Amino acid sequence: MKITDIETPALIIDLDIMEKNLTVMKEWLLGKKTKLKAHFKTPKSTAVAWRELQYGASGVCCQTLNEAEVLVNAGVREILLTNQIVQESKIQKMINLLNFSEIKCLVDDIENIRLISRSSERKNKQMDVLIEVNVGMNRCGVEPSEALNLAKVISLLKGVRLKGIQAYDGHLQMAEHTIGKDKKMKEVKKVIDKIKVLREDFEHAGIYLEVVSGAGTGTYKYEFNVLDEVQAGSYALMDWRYKVAAPEFDMAATVLSRVISISSTGRVVVDCGTKACSTDSGMPLVKGSEHVECHVSSDEHGVLNLGATKNKFRIGDMVELYPSHICTTVNLHDKFYAIRNGEIEAIWPINARSRFT
Repeated sequence: MKITDIETPALIIDLDIMEKNLTVMKEWLLGKKTKLKAHFKTPKSTAVAWRELQYGASGVCCQTLNEAEVLVNAGVREILLTNQIVQESKIQKMINLLNFSEIKCLVDDIENIRLISRSSERKNKQMDVLIEVNVGMNRCGVEPSEALNLAKVISLLKGVRLKGIQAYDGHLQMAEHTIGKDKKMKEVKKVIDKIKVLREDFEHAGIYLEVVSGAGTGTYKYEFNVLDEVQAGSYALMDWRYKVAAPEFDMAATVLSRVISISSTGRVVVDCGTKACSTDSGMPLVKGSEHVECHVSSDEHGVLNLGATKNKFRIGDMVELYPSHICTTVNLHDKFYAIRNGEIEAIWPINARSRFT
C-alpha cells in the first residue's frame, strides 16, 4: 500500500526521519549521567513510546492519569506522571497502577500529599512523589524557597516517599520566538542556578534527591548537567516552531491533505482544516513549497496562497503540511500512517488520543 492510497486528511510519520531523531538523542546521551524520560503527551501512541524506549529512553513521562493507564496496559514499567493528581477517585486509580508499573507523580500541596498518603496506606502501598518547583513557568509548583519544608512534611508521612523534584521550564522551550536566543540563554542560566541551590539546600538538610527532572526538547542540551533526567517529547516528531529551538531534529510528522478545489482566480483549497491540523501556535507550512502559504481557518478546509510562485496544482494533488504544534495536532487523529520510501510500513493507533483526565 502506497502513500497515495491514504484517504485524507491523515497524519503520517516519515520513519527514516523519526528514527534519525531517536538516534540523535540516543547518541547525545551516550556517556552522560542524564537519562531520557520521553514525554508521551506528544505522540500519544504506545508504538512510538516503545521505539523511544528501544532507542535508549529509561522510561516515559505522561501528563494525565488516563495516559498513564494506556502506558501501563502497553507494558511500560517506568512512568513519571508529570502532573498533580488531586481527585480522590483518580488517586485510587493511580495507586492501583502500582500493581503493574513503577509510577511517580508530582505534588505541590500538603493536603494533597496527605490524601495520597492515606489512600496509599489503606492499600498497603507507597507512592513515590516528586515535588514540583516553580522555576519561572508560573503554572504548578511551589516556590524554590518552599520546597525543603514540603519535603520535610513528606518525610513524616507513611504511604508516600520523596524521590526528588521536578524543575520544568516550559516557558523557555521555544523562547527563541518570543524573547530571542540571547535572552533565552540568560533565563536558562537562572533556572540552572535555581536547581543548583535546591540541590545544595536538600543536601545540607540531609535529604537525598534520587532524581531531579526537567527540561524538554528546547532546553535539554543546556540543562542536562544539573538534571538526572530530561523530559523531551517533541524531539521524535517535531513541528516547525520547535525546529527553531532544536535544529538537530527534523520534522518527521506531516498532515497529508489533497487539493479538492481550484477556482478560476487560482485559489487552491485542500481538505485539511482545524479538525485535522491545529493552529494554536500558527498556521502550518507547506512541505516542499517554501513560498506557498497555507491558511487554515475553517473546520475542513485550508487555502493555499501561491503568491508570486509558479507552483501548479491539480485536483487530487497531495499536499503535506508541517504543523505549528505537533502535540495538539496529534490529538486530532486516531492513527499514524508510518511511511518509508513512499510505502505504508505500519498503521499505529494513537491510543491515548483525547485522554484529557
